[in-house]
Amino acid sequence: MSIVESIVKLLLQKLADPILQEAILLYGVGDEVEWLEAEFKRMQCFLEDADAKQEGDKRVKCWVGDVRDVAYDAEDVIDTFLFKVANLRRTGIKRYGCIFNELKPRHEVGSKIELIKAKIRAISESRSTYGIENIGQGAGTSSSGLSLQEWRLTSPLSQETDFVGFEKELEMLVARLTEGELRRCVVSVVGMGGLGKTTLTKKLYNTDIVKNHFDTHAWISVSQEYSARDLLQVFVRRWMVVSNNTAEKLNIAELRDKISEYLNDKRYLVVLDDIWRREAWNALKDAFPDVNNGSRVVLTTRNKDVALHADPDPRSRPHELRFLTNEESWDLFRKKTFLERDGDCPQDLEKLGREIVEKCHGLPLAIAVIGGLLSGKEPREWDNVRKSISWQFVEGEVQISSILSLSYKDLPYYLKPCFLYLGNFPEDYEFQAKELIGLWAAEGFLKERGELTLEEVGEDYLMQLVKRSMVQLTRRNSSRGIKSCRIHDLLRDLSISEAKESKFHEVRGNNGNAPSASRARRLALHLNDRSKFISLSSSTPNLRSVLIYAQGYTWLEEEQMKFLFQGFKLLRVLYLADLEIRELPKQIGELIHLRYLRCTNTWLETLPSSIGNLINLQTLLLDSSNGIKVPDTIGKMHQLRHLRLLVDKPQTVMTSGWIQGLPFGVIQGHPRLDLMSNLQTLSGVYAGKWMEGCLGKLTNLRNLKILFETEADAELFSEAIVNLNCLHHLWARMSVPIRFFEDRALVLSLPNLSHLLKLSKLHLGGKLETLPEFPTNLTKLSLEWSRLKEDPMATLEKLKSLRILRLLGDSYDGVEMACSAQGFPQLESLRLQALCKLKEWRVEEGAMPSLLHLWIGDCKQLKKLPEGLQHVTTLKKLELWWMRDEFNARVREDGGEDWYKIRHIPSIDIRQMFTIKQSDFNFYHYERHFSHNRDCTDLHMLSD
Repeated sequence: MSIVESIVKLLLQKLADPILQEAILLYGVGDEVEWLEAEFKRMQCFLEDADAKQEGDKRVKCWVGDVRDVAYDAEDVIDTFLFKVANLRRTGIKRYGCIFNELKPRHEVGSKIELIKAKIRAISESRSTYGIENIGQGAGTSSSGLSLQEWRLTSPLSQETDFVGFEKELEMLVARLTEGELRRCVVSVVGMGGLGKTTLTKKLYNTDIVKNHFDTHAWISVSQEYSARDLLQVFVRRWMVVSNNTAEKLNIAELRDKISEYLNDKRYLVVLDDIWRREAWNALKDAFPDVNNGSRVVLTTRNKDVALHADPDPRSRPHELRFLTNEESWDLFRKKTFLERDGDCPQDLEKLGREIVEKCHGLPLAIAVIGGLLSGKEPREWDNVRKSISWQFVEGEVQISSILSLSYKDLPYYLKPCFLYLGNFPEDYEFQAKELIGLWAAEGFLKERGELTLEEVGEDYLMQLVKRSMVQLTRRNSSRGIKSCRIHDLLRDLSISEAKESKFHEVRGNNGNAPSASRARRLALHLNDRSKFISLSSSTPNLRSVLIYAQGYTWLEEEQMKFLFQGFKLLRVLYLADLEIRELPKQIGELIHLRYLRCTNTWLETLPSSIGNLINLQTLLLDSSNGIKVPDTIGKMHQLRHLRLLVDKPQTVMTSGWIQGLPFGVIQGHPRLDLMSNLQTLSGVYAGKWMEGCLGKLTNLRNLKILFETEADAELFSEAIVNLNCLHHLWARMSVPIRFFEDRALVLSLPNLSHLLKLSKLHLGGKLETLPEFPTNLTKLSLEWSRLKEDPMATLEKLKSLRILRLLGDSYDGVEMACSAQGFPQLESLRLQALCKLKEWRVEEGAMPSLLHLWIGDCKQLKKLPEGLQHVTTLKKLELWWMRDEFNARVREDGGEDWYKIRHIPSIDIRQMFTIKQSDFNFYHYERHFSHNRDCTDLHMLSD
């Protein structure tokens, strides 16, 4: 099914909307709207057949384009009509005469529908004119896919393209990094898109031999549109060279100098992934000093000239990536196509499968995408795919657009707009699953089915795209669901190309130009130069979405703000990332179609009361360094599903004695939140009067993040939580660490939590008299300031589903702790932080049999590592931060008494803090010291 049919389906959903039905009855335009609905239903039947024929027939393609345009016209008429009706209600103009004298909505909508009727009649007649009367007589060929419930149960989450065929190349590259010249060499991996440059380099970067060889590492994705200053700031933050505030004030030359100074006495490895031009290398190279200690820089690029320019020495020849052999290709294809069968291909499909694989010419991305396409299909569909694959050769370079396009065309109708939407994100962007699903819902791509919510349907859609290798999974959450993803740049190019052709969306780069007067429904602006002026054009008033990504922070002037909120009355999505906004204009209340509003990294302090007019808003994400005051008019937003006043960011590690300032939002007054029955997320809010009599009635809440200032607030919360049976994630904390106020420690009193059967992630901050009873399916637990007197491990190790455990500052006041045999059967990540009285930790053999990552920090009384740690053979990474010198001496490889307990662990990171000056850290390096590595192959799928 084509994207045009998806557009028509979305229009038909709009025409059936109860809000529209109420308006058309009130203003007497029901007959006109019913006529539109009937005509578009008839068109839909023809579109099913046209999808299969338009590729080979320009006449059909032109006819389909006409249908798309008239569908957009109809949507504009309906949305404009609803906007004017809502305006009348909002301004209080209700008298019948005034309605017609002021706006005459019935006359206007009737006249415009008559124009659309004329266009539809012309389109119907054009089928005969074009000689395509037989459209609609054949059966559609689109795939419908499995049911949602089947996908939920049978679709395993796959990682990025399997590593196949490059074992010898990996061995050779390891040698080039760890052996040979002492000068700083540049090792380049060169090849066309889709060959697996990034996959091979990630494998190289995370190889134990490589990690053991270098003192420090960093991985940066450069991409086509880059900002040298922003990239250098990433390095600065990565290595904590200076504080963030200081880094913001430095120019490019000063940033380079700071990084160079930091690296000057270290053997380092830096990866610059996806670098396109010489200028990018020239802007960064001076940050990487050559001090003859064997440091290395790795580049991945499609341009061999860039590689030769970066290191012209003949001994540093670029490594040009080859295509896979036939057998390697077949091996990869089997792994992607028969995932549920562990790569075992039925004999009756092998011959056909090999023929298909041969047409991929050894290109890993093409093989993976075709494998995802064929997974679960019948043999006759395999043969159709074999006949459809064709290759193009342009100036000697193989193009895979036809293979990727084939996979796009095979998507069921409901996935096509979801896939096209991915082109809005910047290149190499790692998008959060909940962020993407919220946007899909706002655009109307998702529809509740059976007992599944919009969010659950969205999770299924995303899972299907991952299964088809159209999206790459990058991180899992603690419940093994999808946390974040990215899209390969070739598939992103396909998405942008298809979207532009269908006027679905346009993507504009950092050229500062106004968008053209196209009929694109969505506009994404990617700005990475803070000096560029953001300009939008009134020639595109019918935009439904504006997404602005301002890398490096960009001020939005007052006039630009007013224009943005006044010039596009039909907006459904307004996404403003990293725009430094000080206030939202009151005109925001006029955007009555708005479903999704996000403003991150702002300086907002208050919201205008007109925000309550956004009665259709589903998602409100606001993030301010000041904390935001929300007016009580928010209680009128009955469609709101997600309210976040502190957008999630990566957590920073803190030593004991530091107070974390959290800019949570304040809900003013006593709004009727109990009427917001759709609310699923309430995150980043202070407790207050708004809780009284209403929090316990928000029975659809799934995610709650709340901060308490008084014990009375905590008690109110304890009463309400008894009714919140749908909670999946709960974060509840007192606002001030009890360490600083010993005489008035705030108690977080909680009832039994075992009735919260859906609760999977829990964070509690505050004094606990005893541990509450937890639900058995809890997968992530964090405790801080709990001041527990009894060893919590005896209770927690019985939680059989627990995968992540964080015992943070002052969560346990005891001196001994023990993990018994068979305890924590599923635990994968354990953090012990600032347990200031802990002296001894015992681990019996057989405890924590699944542990991958152990972090111990600022436990100043802990004398040594437990004996049983040597039996935890699954451990991949150990981090020891800010421990006493005596403790660190015991884990030295050269004679440390505890070395035998940890020598089996591939990655060990030991950091000693000597001084704190403007957040400058000096790291004490041992021979087996490795810096924290976000891209660790074994751990990158595990979310903290």
